[in-house]
Amino acid sequence: MVLSRENPQQLRAKERVDLVLRTTKVILAERGYSGLTLSAVCERAKIKQTSIYRYWPNQTALLVSLISFFEEDYQSRIKLLEEVAFDLPWREVQHILLEGLGDYLNENPWVYNGLAAVRGDPGVTARHQQTLEFFATRYAHLLKIGGFGVRGEEEARISFTYVLLLDSFLFAFGRVGNDKEKQAEVIENFYEVVTAYLAPHMQSNDDPTLIAVS
Repeated sequence: MVLSRENPQQLRAKERVDLVLRTTKVILAERGYSGLTLSAVCERAKIKQTSIYRYWPNQTALLVSLISFFEEDYQSRIKLLEEVAFDLPWREVQHILLEGLGDYLNENPWVYNGLAAVRGDPGVTARHQQTLEFFATRYAHLLKIGGFGVRGEEEARISFTYVLLLDSFLFAFGRVGNDKEKQAEVIENFYEVVTAYLAPHMQSNDDPTLIAVS
């Protein structure tokens, strides 16, 4: 069997892409979308500006790349949650999910500014819509584990609205900054909203009092 190997040029290109994306996340976290420019990325990453145009002609292209990164990165967390969801009440799974999303934002401060940018840059509207639809499909599977009782067009509609709620949660959570008390309040508020929305569509009879909110 012949193993395919990346040649040195491919490796250098991959390393440069990784460097640019890492730098983009740092700048987005520190300066927001308005401070994210190709020249700023090149200066911070210490690379020539001509080399970046090959992959990213503008800041919108950088943001689209980060959206793709987020999709791939967060999928692994969804898979882990799916593994434990079989043994937990669906309401508890939702609480764990919201806490996990909050942890992800705390660990990745660029995400909040990325969400704000998505809402302000018409150039990424279509890509954001694709991301919402992607996660609606992924989360529909998680909901089915907990007893999601609808299928077909209704399933797609409810799952998409559910993801819109989670998207709003991310924005609300990020907006309170590092205030742990306010973060906890956002989690509990959205927990009530999300479970109230899902409850009529879940066939499981778990008891909402099983969740001990702090």
